[in-house]
Amino acid sequence: MKISSLSRRSGVSVPTIKFYLREQLLPPGALTARNQAEYDETHLSRLRLIRLLTGIGMMSLASVREVLAAIDSNCLSPHGLAQVVNRALMPDHPVLSTDAKARLDAAERVDRFLDEIGWDVQPETPERENLVAVLSALAGLGVADTPDVLRPYVEAAERLATREIDAQTTAAGAAAVVAQVVLFEVAFAVMRRMAYTHYLAARVEREAA
Repeated sequence: MKISSLSRRSGVSVPTIKFYLREQLLPPGALTARNQAEYDETHLSRLRLIRLLTGIGMMSLASVREVLAAIDSNCLSPHGLAQVVNRALMPDHPVLSTDAKARLDAAERVDRFLDEIGWDVQPETPERENLVAVLSALAGLGVADTPDVLRPYVEAAERLATREIDAQTTAAGAAAVVAQVVLFEVAFAVMRRMAYTHYLAARVEREAA
């Protein structure tokens, strides 16, 4: 198909497609003339994945590049690929407390908490840094015993992660694994907000009765 057809079928504008080609996020088409190329279903699938990552996944282009490189390398297991995506979904620079002691205290609480629940998380991972930022912020709001606040999330996170990982197969393809990780991440966050709204409204109704 020509680039105009690729644009129409993917919903991505021609200038944006050309930008992705220049940035090598999208592989070049097969040249048919000096300034013309033909594209196929693989280009369409890649564009749809890029739209998913930058849209619902809210990833930066730098993170998208990292994820696409992992897909193209074709040397990672589904679990390894999921780890790459998880890192890409993390904020690049978590907002940490300016108080060095408070930050250190939060880091120590996170490490003790992770040891208690038995999760093998390396100290340099962005997930740990973001959790430190969260606990530091909660402590600043006066929330006591902040690691205990997260305990209800452990069971839910373990159950969901186990189910999703067990469902992943090499046969599904790397792009499908990436899409599932991103979509389930968003689905969990959205449904938690929906549940919060639902139960808050129910509480208001009970108190008004």
